[in-house]
Amino acid sequence: MGVDEEREFEAFVVADGDRLIRFARLLFLDNGAAEDAVQIALTRTAQRWKAAQSAPYPYVRAAIVNLARDEGRRRHRREPPVDVRDRDVAAVVDHADAIASRAELDDLLALLPARQRATVVLRVLDGLSEAEAAQVLACSTGTVKSNLSRGLQHLRSHMYRDNVTEVTCHD
Repeated sequence: MGVDEEREFEAFVVADGDRLIRFARLLFLDNGAAEDAVQIALTRTAQRWKAAQSAPYPYVRAAIVNLARDEGRRRHRREPPVDVRDRDVAAVVDHADAIASRAELDDLLALLPARQRATVVLRVLDGLSEAEAAQVLACSTGTVKSNLSRGLQHLRSHMYRDNVTEVTCHD
């Protein structure tokens, strides 16, 4: 990577790094794992910067989704992690509602299998179209539709049981 390309890459990381971490956090539900995934994805992107520089955010986002999918495949083979979340921000009283909402979202997303969670995050929370989500997930739009439908139905069943508001997808 040349000096100019290195500067472009650094500018991309500065501009979109926080957004990438927030995205990864929704897929991994763990700050440490999300940060690790972003770091791995950025390292891979830096190594292939010529291919990624025309559209780096989608490139890195796809890498993060692939890492989440790989993690989902491995998760069933080991003991589930202890539910320890970074709640340092809970001490800030002004953000209590946001933290409670975030915890509810984390708990709901944790109920979904990795592919459904990735589909819900991409379609509902990241606002991608079915075609864009299918491209990121390397599947058909029909698979995106069915994963989204099943994921939202699963979430609705738990939310209604707990009297939480409904999750919907707006095209």
